[in-house]
Amino acid sequence: MTSRNDRPWRGDNANRGTAWQPSKGGQTPRNKGVCHAYQRGNCRYGASCKFSHDLSRESGKGSLLSTKDVEDITDDKQDYLDWKRLLRRGRLSQLDEQRVLDIWTGVIPILDGESRQLQQSVAKDLVDEDLGGHHAIRTTMQICDNHDDDIRSLALSNIFFKVITHPALLDSMSVDSFVGSIYRFVGGVNGEEGIMFLTDVLQRMTQVSKGSTPTAVDLPSALLATLEFMDTFFRRERRSLLNDRLTGLFKTVKRLIARLHGMAPCTKLELASVRLEVMNRMLAAAHRLFSGTTKNPMQALGGQIAQVQSTFPLAIVVPGGNHDNDFADLNKIQIIPTPGEISSGHPEFLPSTDLLQPHFLSDPIQRHLDCAFRLLRHDIFGPLKAVLSGLLSQEQATDTVNPNHVICGNVLGHVYVKAFIKHLSVREKAGLEATISFTAPPQVKRLNLREQRRWWDESSRLEQGSLVSFVTSNSGEKSLLFFIVTVKNTEGMGRRRDKEDFEPTLVSENTNPTLSLKLTSETRENVALLAHIYAHRIPGQLIELPGIIPGTFVPVLKSLQRMFQNGELPFHRWILPSPTNHQLHQDKIPPPAYTRQPGFSFHLDCIATNGTGVLTLNPNAPDDLDYQTLESRTGLDRAQCLALAAALTREYSQIQGPPGTGKSHVGVQVIKVLLHHKAQAKLGPIIIQCYTNHALDQFLKHLKDIGVNNMIRVGGQCKDKELEGKNLRLVPKAQTPMEGYILGKTYEELNTCLKQAGIMLKPIHQAQRAHLDWSSLEGFLTTAHPRISAQFQQVDEDGFTHRDVSLLTNPQRHALVEGWLGEMTEQGSDRLFDYVDEAKRLRSTIDGVHADTNRRALLQADIIGVTTTGLARNIDILRLIKPKVMLCEEAAEVLEPHLISSFIPGLEHVIQIGDHRQLRPQIQNYLQFSIETQRGQAYQLDRSQFERRAVGEPGLAPIPVAQLKIQRRMRPEISRLIRSVYPDLEDHDCVKNLPSVVGMRHNLFWLDHSHPEDNNNDGMRVSSHSNSWEVEMTTALVRHLVRQGEYKSADVALLTPYAGQLQKLRAALNKDFEVVLSERDLETLAQQGAADTGIGQTSQDMWQSHQKQTLGQSIRIATVDNFQGEEAKVVIVSLVRSNANRKVGFLRTENRINVLLSRAKHGMYLIGNTSTYLNVDMWRDVHRQLTETDAVGDAIALCCPRHPDTRMHCLEPQDFEKHSPEGGCNLPCDKRLEPCGHRCQTKCHSDVLHAAFACPQPCPRIRTTCSHQCPLLCSDVCGDCKVLVSGVQLPCGHVKDRVPCHMTVETSRIQCAVQVEKQVPGCGHMVKMNCFRDVTSAAYRCPTKCNKLLSCGHVCPGTCGVCNKQSEDGTVVIQHQACTKVCGRPSSICNHVCTRRCHDGEGCGGCTKSCEVRCPHSSCSLGCRDPCAPCVEECTWSCSHKGSCSLPCAAPCNRLPCDERCDQTLTCGHQCPSFCGEDCPQDLCQICCVQKDARVDLLEFKTFAEVDLNEFPIVQLSCKHFFTGETLDGLVGMDDVYTTDRAGQYNGLKDLSVALSGGIPACPDCKRPIRQFATKRYNRVVNRAVMDETSKRFLVEGSRRLEELEKELVKVEDKLRKPPKESITAGITSHNLERLRFVSVEGRYAEGLSLEKEAGRVREAMNIEHQPMKRLNDAIVTLRRRRNNSATLEEEMRSLTILEKAQNYEKQVTMGARMIQLKVQEMMLRDKFNLLRKSRVDTFKPLPGGMPDKLATLFLQSCKKFVAEAAEAKLPRLAMPAILAYARVAQLDDWYWRNAAHRLEGANSVQRKCARARKQDRETARALLDNAATMCAALPNSKELMAAIEEMKRLYEGSRYEDVTPEELAAIKTAMVSGRGGIATHSGHWYNCANGHPFAIGECGMPMEEARCPECGARIGGHNHTAVEGVSRAFGMESA
Repeated sequence: MTSRNDRPWRGDNANRGTAWQPSKGGQTPRNKGVCHAYQRGNCRYGASCKFSHDLSRESGKGSLLSTKDVEDITDDKQDYLDWKRLLRRGRLSQLDEQRVLDIWTGVIPILDGESRQLQQSVAKDLVDEDLGGHHAIRTTMQICDNHDDDIRSLALSNIFFKVITHPALLDSMSVDSFVGSIYRFVGGVNGEEGIMFLTDVLQRMTQVSKGSTPTAVDLPSALLATLEFMDTFFRRERRSLLNDRLTGLFKTVKRLIARLHGMAPCTKLELASVRLEVMNRMLAAAHRLFSGTTKNPMQALGGQIAQVQSTFPLAIVVPGGNHDNDFADLNKIQIIPTPGEISSGHPEFLPSTDLLQPHFLSDPIQRHLDCAFRLLRHDIFGPLKAVLSGLLSQEQATDTVNPNHVICGNVLGHVYVKAFIKHLSVREKAGLEATISFTAPPQVKRLNLREQRRWWDESSRLEQGSLVSFVTSNSGEKSLLFFIVTVKNTEGMGRRRDKEDFEPTLVSENTNPTLSLKLTSETRENVALLAHIYAHRIPGQLIELPGIIPGTFVPVLKSLQRMFQNGELPFHRWILPSPTNHQLHQDKIPPPAYTRQPGFSFHLDCIATNGTGVLTLNPNAPDDLDYQTLESRTGLDRAQCLALAAALTREYSQIQGPPGTGKSHVGVQVIKVLLHHKAQAKLGPIIIQCYTNHALDQFLKHLKDIGVNNMIRVGGQCKDKELEGKNLRLVPKAQTPMEGYILGKTYEELNTCLKQAGIMLKPIHQAQRAHLDWSSLEGFLTTAHPRISAQFQQVDEDGFTHRDVSLLTNPQRHALVEGWLGEMTEQGSDRLFDYVDEAKRLRSTIDGVHADTNRRALLQADIIGVTTTGLARNIDILRLIKPKVMLCEEAAEVLEPHLISSFIPGLEHVIQIGDHRQLRPQIQNYLQFSIETQRGQAYQLDRSQFERRAVGEPGLAPIPVAQLKIQRRMRPEISRLIRSVYPDLEDHDCVKNLPSVVGMRHNLFWLDHSHPEDNNNDGMRVSSHSNSWEVEMTTALVRHLVRQGEYKSADVALLTPYAGQLQKLRAALNKDFEVVLSERDLETLAQQGAADTGIGQTSQDMWQSHQKQTLGQSIRIATVDNFQGEEAKVVIVSLVRSNANRKVGFLRTENRINVLLSRAKHGMYLIGNTSTYLNVDMWRDVHRQLTETDAVGDAIALCCPRHPDTRMHCLEPQDFEKHSPEGGCNLPCDKRLEPCGHRCQTKCHSDVLHAAFACPQPCPRIRTTCSHQCPLLCSDVCGDCKVLVSGVQLPCGHVKDRVPCHMTVETSRIQCAVQVEKQVPGCGHMVKMNCFRDVTSAAYRCPTKCNKLLSCGHVCPGTCGVCNKQSEDGTVVIQHQACTKVCGRPSSICNHVCTRRCHDGEGCGGCTKSCEVRCPHSSCSLGCRDPCAPCVEECTWSCSHKGSCSLPCAAPCNRLPCDERCDQTLTCGHQCPSFCGEDCPQDLCQICCVQKDARVDLLEFKTFAEVDLNEFPIVQLSCKHFFTGETLDGLVGMDDVYTTDRAGQYNGLKDLSVALSGGIPACPDCKRPIRQFATKRYNRVVNRAVMDETSKRFLVEGSRRLEELEKELVKVEDKLRKPPKESITAGITSHNLERLRFVSVEGRYAEGLSLEKEAGRVREAMNIEHQPMKRLNDAIVTLRRRRNNSATLEEEMRSLTILEKAQNYEKQVTMGARMIQLKVQEMMLRDKFNLLRKSRVDTFKPLPGGMPDKLATLFLQSCKKFVAEAAEAKLPRLAMPAILAYARVAQLDDWYWRNAAHRLEGANSVQRKCARARKQDRETARALLDNAATMCAALPNSKELMAAIEEMKRLYEGSRYEDVTPEELAAIKTAMVSGRGGIATHSGHWYNCANGHPFAIGECGMPMEEARCPECGARIGGHNHTAVEGVSRAFGMESA
């Protein structure tokens, strides 16, 4: 059978309009095309989809084209199809030189075109062997190699290289696998063929270059194209770099470049030289990687490498061999540390960045990249390796580790103890995922769920993407795994992710926190170790160091590795030493390459704000620019103009901007100029790179403000709402059909791979179980150890089976199982890795397609904004965009490894903006790597490239830097403080008249104090200091400034150098302000543990919002390091350090001091100990300047804005409240209050507080409505007068007292409360009510109770007004309320009453109370409505006179009652008053008891004292009432179960099978049922009644379940009446058969099949074996056989009289369930027949689940059997529906064999059902219908059933159809084609109507008009060659 994927997609017009015509090969063509869901990659139907998943051919020829992504490409498409035909013909015939040339020249216009789909199709076609792609490539290389003409050979190779290096192929990540196949094919084995081909091409170029005559080949262009191919080839085929021919090949290229350069120098040759240099470095890296040598192959080529000779006699250290991750080649180093590396005692190799120090790599580029990689990696992982090394070196892991573990005294880590791998699973996105549980941190344990969730949400612990380490110890052996957190869930459990586990959550009430993790490296060893730890439940510790997020540094390190491998570092000539740049001058840095084209110049008038004329800047002559005109027209100052020109005219430029000089403004103007020339210079998107998200958002907002809108921001950390729509993830993207094909195919493979991985997890899950059974090991042993498996035969008590292994002891058996478990785990993990690794490869393909759509979206942008980390993460995409310009903001804050990793090959212009005199980049290991420490001088990791090149270093002179000079931020007094850093800094006029700080005497002041700093005993890192006195003083100063009412939240900032002080300031200010912290400060607090302090320490108070606004303000607090780039009007600085040793700490460096002093605009206040800071030169200079202006002191002076002459000095924090309690002074406020005019009574305060002050004077206002005085204050609103007035005359005539005065103005509004009697209109009821109530109102309802009796018999709970409602036409509508009484009706199967609310018209349902059945052995624990299991223990009733009962406890006893009085003695010493054999009632002694007056004889009404117990013993019931036996014997009905003699003595047992009992007998007094456990005398009566009641419960429960099944049956019938969702009317064909399987079986019949199974379960549950009477009967037989061993089972059964009743079991329920099964089967059969009836196809295949004819045969047999059983059970109402079902299915089956069977595929091999069998079925149906009519006539209320039977009988009495012989068919055809008007069979066609009657259509044979079938009247024919529904082709007629 041909598969669906082999069928061509119908995309042409060849068969349009012939919907019925079979395609070639007898297959019906699709009327629908390619699956769009499959193109998008999310088709959920897989191989069952009815649409095509084959995108490789269009119109039966080629790739699918889509107009969705491609517009107006008709010409391109035609070119593509022409080229494809050319390619295909080449495969079929011999290719010559011209045809090959036509192939490569013909494809270039397609690659140069705009159609991405066609370009991607070219890549796929070139690797398609069927199309001849490989053949064309091979032939091209052969022709070039064997050609006699060098010129023509080079021309062909040149065009070939241009094609396979075309950007349309190389830049598309979606078809990268196809392009890789092309290069692998060209290269051959290890690249041998490719290198030979290149050698031949270069030799021919050399020969041609030696000639003197001009050639048709442009040799520089051809050489550049060849080198482009070489570069790409070597990058893709790394092993080819080891070929011995490469050295000679590179020498040939070098000589050729030199020869051509000597002939005619050009730019192309310069580019060729750069290419060769890069490939030489690539060659060197490859030799180190594969051979392990550090020798540079470039030296063998004679390349000049600048080496700085060391003057120190130091040996060169070559790393490698100390541990498993120590290599000289950094490409071999794993980024995540290995266990061997961590546990190694050898110090890590850390190369110095000092160029004068020796290094094992002589190439400056490779050395620079090596240093950057190793230092950055150690800075990240050094602290983590230190703590893990300590844990791994411990002899034994412990769970008592401090959860806040201080590492190396400087970095805080978190340890989570008692960690377990709880579950392993495979996810679509994450791959192999582990769920780990651990003990909650101590500070979380005491919190409730809500507080836990809040704690985890606010804590930065275990954030998504964080790196965590899992350390385990098993039998002394340590293991280590690194994980990445995949999901941090705090929502709690409950949502299942799959069938086996719950969603992991950190918040749980009863279980430990759980977390989802994935391995950082899914190697085979790591997967095996993970499986081992999981399977053996090995505990461990989870270690986390805050801030280590692989997503932020792994891309950077990988980018450095790739740059090292490829030997590429753009602009290396300006950042590294070389023979040509030891002494650089400004004119030595050339302009960008894109500006070197002739005639290019920058037009600067695009940034002009005034004036006219053209401003041009020549990149080669920037000094010619008229800077004065540029200043006047742009508003830039002279330094900004020079910086603008330098940025535009240097390919590598730096702009230094001191604080407030407008660095970002200059950068924005530079971007504006570049965008103006974007098209001219073909710049493409411009990259804007910033260190922080905040800076990036700010810069992009500046661009947006000047009209730049076509920008895309990469990364998800944007906090600015204005830029939300600019994010890459929100930019619309389009996929090509080829990408859809790749995604669909890959997703399908990925799903299959993940399913297989899940299967491989099963043995690991089984091994992890605490108890194993045979099923867990059977499959493993069968495959791994079949001989051992064969030994196991039968299961033993432990769940295992054994034969030979039975000789093993238990310990040996356990050891054997443990060994098998180890093998299972190892085998499962090994196979699991293979699937996980394959899934990773498939996800990489998927990511590549998505990345390519992102690439195309980014190509359309003018600006791409990205952070440094984001750029490294997306480096692959950005490389393919090939940007020419990158601007780096905050360049001086970026680590050089981060910056150089972002240098994309192809960059032509880099602009760095920053200030190296401010903060340096942040590093983790400050003491070891910082330039500010003695140890760090050798490494200087925190020295940025900006600083290194601006300042220079030994062996490398500085480059020219454009410096800005005019600041526009600080008032002159403040800017003067940093003049020592910036001697040339000038103040702009705008800062010379800034306003003074309100409320302060000085604008700049240093508050000196001698209070010491705090001790560091708070668990924070050592370098985190604090000063409590400064906290109080700073808080008091902030409050004072805020009370002035002049400053907004962004105007005041509080700075401190230490995170410890930051935390204390935040805690103190939280009481009054909304505290604002930056993200970087929050991260700093998290890394030092401060973020966790205070969380959860108190209950609800701590969980209130910690950001309060008591003073209506928010305040910004920050560390100095995280405030660079920010500013505020007023800055308050807490310097913190105050110690006798005069240790300054962080603020000893000029950079930090510079940042701290340059943030304020209007005023700045320093709080710190001057003596501590005066040992630092810059602080000493600051102190000198402030002392000269009297701005240093031990008390800070305040100034009242309203009383400036008042002197106020604050020496201590409490002085602020003393001198300025309200923000002013202590003088009284002299301002008048508005609008009352009273004098303000408070002390001097700000205008804001004055406006909010409430006047406290008494209100002087007099109302116009009365003469009462207002009792409120002056500031209050008077409102209504509330003085109470008495004697108010109301309109109704009554008088009311104590009325509020304001209500007397309008007395009609006063409600009179006097009680009066009124008559309600309509009903006439008299009602007492308040006088003000109006009974005539439409809203009034009469409150008189209704008192009408409802149909349930209860009184209506409503009222007259509620039950009697008036309609719109005035008539009264009576609608009584629902009854609210308790039902109270007695149950029909127990002694309880219904406790539900009254439910008239609805049955009570089953009793919901507990069952009361109880015997001496046990009691029933089920509900009352559930059938009890009878007690099968031996009966306990016995006595010496009558013997004992021989039946089970629940059976009616078979012994006679004893009438003798019990001869036992009570505890009181008197005789028992009860019968012999009864339990003695100890408290009913006739002599001693207190109940002598109890009435015990209901016949003579005698009391207990009057009864003669010897004649009439008593019986005590379970309710404690007692009566004489004579009284109770008659009441309970002993005569119904026993026979008596004439004297009334019991002498025999009566037959109990005659009739049912009348119910359980009850106590005459309390009516409680008599229970067996208390009274044995009446066991035969009671047990009979209990068994009858239990049987009734059993039947009632079965009836209830049948009712539920009937309801579900109606739903299934309704569903099958509806047509299926997918159109089936088009026919069941081989194309849609698999789809029909999904629709018909899984969707359409799912509910029916489920109902059929449920009915089967009900039938089984209600079977005779489960009926209570059957169980009791079995117990009786078993007991009697045990007592009478000689009797056979048959004899015992015959001896039982109760068996007669037991054998008359009720079959109605089981038969009813079986009837429902038959109805469901009939419905599905009829539906299948209906689908075939509507089918229009000529041939169809068997339906899924079987064809209906076979199912019908089985169904008819079942029906006949059921009818017989129902008749035997005398259930005619069940037999008749079965008869009707039989008749309907038999009729459909007959139709099928007459009209449809011949259309079955392979009908010639199918034996048609014989006519005699079908005739017999019809005759059986008629007989059954006659029998049904007879049964129905004898039944009452069966009119509908009779009507259905009669209708079916009429159908069977109609026309009969029998098989037509071939001779009859031939005669019919002859008659129809002969004579006048006859049709010709060759031009007409035969059809069947919906009911199977044949008819013919002449001429073309296709329907063109409608008619009616003469046999049945059904619609036949059709319109426009389309038949009406139900009509099908009659091939049986045509083939006869």
